[in-house]
Amino acid sequence: MSNSIEEKYKDYKFWFNWTSSEPFDPVSDSVEVRLRRQDGEEYLCEYTTPKFIAYMFEKNMRTGECAGGTYFCIPKMVIVQELSIDNVQASIDDLIENKEVEHYFTKVD
Repeated sequence: MSNSIEEKYKDYKFWFNWTSSEPFDPVSDSVEVRLRRQDGEEYLCEYTTPKFIAYMFEKNMRTGECAGGTYFCIPKMVIVQELSIDNVQASIDDLIENKEVEHYFTKVD
């Protein structure tokens, strides 16, 4: 079997790892996405939207967090217009095609 990124992630599965009993808002939330390769290895990445980031800046300015709202950061983050299955799948496919998936998704130990 080839060791190419495309082969490693062929037929991957992904899901939203949302632990709240309330559904997430696809345009204004942030959610962990889990990715599983065929060999069983799992990876994760935080997916969020521009609206969520704008909210966090506003909140941090009010609360004084993140140096009074001067910055906001999430490790290993991908920003999509909307948290939908189609958008997340398109982003994962593109990251695999561009050999960048392991730059954004962190292996789960």
